[in-house]
Amino acid sequence: MISTSEFLKNYFFWALLISCLTNSVNAGLNKFTNLIFVDDWLIERKVDLTINETQCRASIPSHANWFGARVRLGPENELIEPIWISVKANQVLDSKLVKIRELLDDCRSGLLFLPENL
Repeated sequence: MISTSEFLKNYFFWALLISCLTNSVNAGLNKFTNLIFVDDWLIERKVDLTINETQCRASIPSHANWFGARVRLGPENELIEPIWISVKANQVLDSKLVKIRELLDDCRSGLLFLPENL
């Protein structure tokens, strides 16, 4: 027979484990979650279950907490620079933007994201 304290210890262990696993499984479902950082840029992904679509976006998070206030790539991969932010030239070099756009295309292409040549 197992003691009450041993039972409670096991119960809390399994409850914590299941809670952690559940949160990991839900990552990226119906909300944007961080996917990868590359050259000052953050790529985020959201799997929208209501419309069965994968959405990906890229921004430089050092300028603002809110996505819409950041330097970012728009829906057509165009560079959006809010006027109140001074951007370092090396953050928006054409070579970096090409790389970020390629990663966004890979991210949007399916559920499995395996970036190459980072």
